[in-house]
Amino acid sequence: MEILFSSSEELKKRVMPALRIRKRELKKLNYAITEEEIWNYFVEKFWKKSFQLSLYQIVDDILNREIDMHMIKCSFGDGVNEQK
Repeated sequence: MEILFSSSEELKKRVMPALRIRKRELKKLNYAITEEEIWNYFVEKFWKKSFQLSLYQIVDDILNREIDMHMIKCSFGDGVNEQK
């Protein structure tokens, strides 16, 4: 069964639980980052040229793909910091 979303915002709301889990994992590693920054990273870095990704592929990326914290810091500003 194919699930269609009318907008990127609707899709982001649907995967928000995965974004929250990833944020908590990164917080345990002493990184301060928002769900929005994680979302933007994946949209720009991995999904920009992808079409018709399935919901499970998106969730799998969010939960399992390695994140380059340096790239997020450079791309999305000073919001991503190591907590001290």
